[in-house]
Amino acid sequence: MNKKSIAAALALALAAAVPAANAGVTINGFGQVIAGTIGDDVDTMPERNFNSDIDFKEESLFAVQISSDINERVDVVAQLLARGYNDFDAELAWAYAAIKFDSGWNLKVGRQRTPFYRYSDFLDVGYAHPWVRTPLAVYNTPWSNMDGLGLSRNRMMGENWFSQFQIQYGEYRGDARFGGIIFDGTLKDFWGLSWDMEYKEWLSFRAAYFTAETSLDGTSLDQLSAVLASSGLSALADRMDYQQDKGEFYNIGFKAERDAWMVVGEYVFVRLADSIASDKKDWYLSGAYRFGDFQPSVTLGHRKADPITEVYAGIPATSPLFPTIFGAVQSQAYDDQYYGVSLRWDFASNIAFKADYTRFTSDTDVRFTSRDGADLISAGLVFTF
Repeated sequence: MNKKSIAAALALALAAAVPAANAGVTINGFGQVIAGTIGDDVDTMPERNFNSDIDFKEESLFAVQISSDINERVDVVAQLLARGYNDFDAELAWAYAAIKFDSGWNLKVGRQRTPFYRYSDFLDVGYAHPWVRTPLAVYNTPWSNMDGLGLSRNRMMGENWFSQFQIQYGEYRGDARFGGIIFDGTLKDFWGLSWDMEYKEWLSFRAAYFTAETSLDGTSLDQLSAVLASSGLSALADRMDYQQDKGEFYNIGFKAERDAWMVVGEYVFVRLADSIASDKKDWYLSGAYRFGDFQPSVTLGHRKADPITEVYAGIPATSPLFPTIFGAVQSQAYDDQYYGVSLRWDFASNIAFKADYTRFTSDTDVRFTSRDGADLISAGLVFTF
């Protein structure tokens, strides 16, 4: 979708959301204004583009959601989202029709959120969780939406368990943001499922699996792949680029919330077959306690990916291409730790102040990566309306 001003995009969405004069239309929204800095120009924070200056754009955003009941079975939803790091250009993040069937089944047709994570449905709604941002150790997938079909069923299982099952099929074509840089990404034959179970509204578990034919254009490996192909190493060239590789995503998680306490955690495994991308094994664990209008929290996270040494195993060390191939493979590996403390203050209705300190450290070989650690300090307002 071409980017356009918020006013123009809102007008288009409103026109789509009102198919009949008697259709009920609901407009609500959310946003956040976040300031952050890492305090030192030589430090880096993966998946965020902060520096020593105080930045108000990187994590700030504004969204408007419009929904309309066409009839008792069909709703339409459109969500317009403007991100600070994208100069607040509005994009149509959601645009789907939801059809209700009997026995709790629902079908969504159009652009919708993919339930990779526990907080996927409200991934951008800062007001919906205790942190300034969802934990970076896990929430780093560069895509969150898809265009296609989504079938779900909500139901009670016995007297105490609530079940939500979702299955999706479709594709994604658009931006893929890695380390603050935006590439062109494509997910074809994108399908998967998730299952969330909740016990007595205080304990929940979830699992998810998604897979797709994955392509990424514009990376630094494209040129190396072209050189290898021209040198007759076509198999290695195919592995070096990110084109039509089978991607797989696994997630498991839990949440326990009793009285003023909350503990939540997730684990993610990501594999991109037939490429030099290392298998990713990421997790976080967070605990929070609420007293009155205040909710402090502590979060630990870890990201781990080992280099796929078999890629260069057959290349002689004396080959002029070996150092470049070796460096490219090693650059895909990391061993990162995240330590964070956050504070949420609900000082007024539908608006909260949040502050966060996150320490990022890395045991990754610094010869092949810029992951040399950082201290991220951030604060701001989150709100809904």
